[in-house]
Amino acid sequence: MQIKDILIPGLKTISIDATMVDAERILKEKNFRHLPVSDGQKLVGILSDRDVQRAMTVFFSPDNRPQGLIQKHKKVTEYMSSPVHKMKHTEEIEVLVREMVHRKVSCFIIEDALSGEDLGIVTTEDLLILLLDLMGSQKGPLQILKRLFGLQR
Repeated sequence: MQIKDILIPGLKTISIDATMVDAERILKEKNFRHLPVSDGQKLVGILSDRDVQRAMTVFFSPDNRPQGLIQKHKKVTEYMSSPVHKMKHTEEIEVLVREMVHRKVSCFIIEDALSGEDLGIVTTEDLLILLLDLMGSQKGPLQILKRLFGLQR
């Protein structure tokens, strides 16, 4: 199975000049966990919901409950991860999973194999949904795991 078989096309990005407040708003509105950062020409980084948490200043409210607030001047460039990990849409999903595990990252940008155009993003959540679908459609989940992760017994 190739990446193109599971990819949902379209890629929402945020400008390199944006603030973390802007990023937090987009992540919440779109219910995303990852947000690519663009300089207008190419992708230069990825923000995650964890990055938003890192950008927050925690303080205690009058009733002694912790709350978080992002300072308005914090820029996405201060918190984004770089470089952007990319893979061709014609690559096998197994290769993508192995690369995500090897690099210890939770998303890859998927690009067109011919044009290099950014097509979308695949996250660990997408792969977990695929795994659930495969487990529901086949009788041997252990064989699926062995195939996906190269496990040997």
